[in-house]
Amino acid sequence: MQRRQLLRQAAAMTVLSTGILVTHTAQAQSDSGNTKPISLIVGYSAGGSADLVARIVATELGKRLGRTVIIENVAGASGMLAAQRVLNGPADGSLIYMGGTDTVVVPMVNPKVKLDWENDFIPVGRMTTVPMIFAVRKASPYANLQDLVAALRKGGKDSINFATPGIGTMQHLYGALINKQAKVSMLHVPYRGGTHITNDLVGGQVDSAMLVLSTAMPFLKDGKIRALSVSDTARVQQLPDVKRIGEEEGFSGMALPLWQGLFMKAGTPAATVNAADKALQEALSQSELRQKLLEAGITVAPLNGPEFKTFIKPQAKLYRDIVTTSQITME
Repeated sequence: MQRRQLLRQAAAMTVLSTGILVTHTAQAQSDSGNTKPISLIVGYSAGGSADLVARIVATELGKRLGRTVIIENVAGASGMLAAQRVLNGPADGSLIYMGGTDTVVVPMVNPKVKLDWENDFIPVGRMTTVPMIFAVRKASPYANLQDLVAALRKGGKDSINFATPGIGTMQHLYGALINKQAKVSMLHVPYRGGTHITNDLVGGQVDSAMLVLSTAMPFLKDGKIRALSVSDTARVQQLPDVKRIGEEEGFSGMALPLWQGLFMKAGTPAATVNAADKALQEALSQSELRQKLLEAGITVAPLNGPEFKTFIKPQAKLYRDIVTTSQITME
């Protein structure tokens, strides 16, 4: 009898311990699944400013998520190929899209692009803003934006031109905003990318240019070009005496910063999005990360997911207004 009781107890313990073993094994498999690498999809080639931001942020993001974050550069179609890469993937957080102003603007100016940022993606959080500057060469007679506007009004339509990296870029929208609000007509000179613009500005091939601050900084430091205005919501630390566009007469409260943030595919579980949001905010609070980006002319400007969405909506409205008024189209 005693022996039979001991056997029954042993069998029960075996079942119990097997159950515990299965539970632990399942948990281990679940944890193992969560450690699979995440792909951060960047819509531009390696070596550019977007790629720089992605690589600096990815390292810190991965530490906090406990997963390796791999940068995947999917260049082409003004970042839209990268967006499509994420939309074609699973809604499980394994693919994160690094989007920005192009995510909102390109579908407005190119009717062939069927992308709706608000319905196709969930904003995880904003990372950075990159100020644009309206610049002239050192020998230019214009000391500020009002000087140039006055000269345009005197000289008439197309008397001054401005260069940008192309039609439908944020730099183009910046120039179009100045034309619209100041009721002037600068001539747009679109380049195929921004590589040669600054050199041409210094050399006098163009009168003025819309430049990303990070690109312009070496020329500003050398005194080869002068900034007339800044597109961001605040004056930039590197150019404290240059007015932001919203301080100018006729532009009250306006801002047009380039911005970058992270998105996940619509339908991704809220817990996954929230975990990435929390990790991103913690990563962006690191002083070393902030300093690296500042040195590159990039401002860390964190917003959580809901704040990010609230930020984009009025910006999108402004983009739409500029695009419609200026009749900007591209294909």
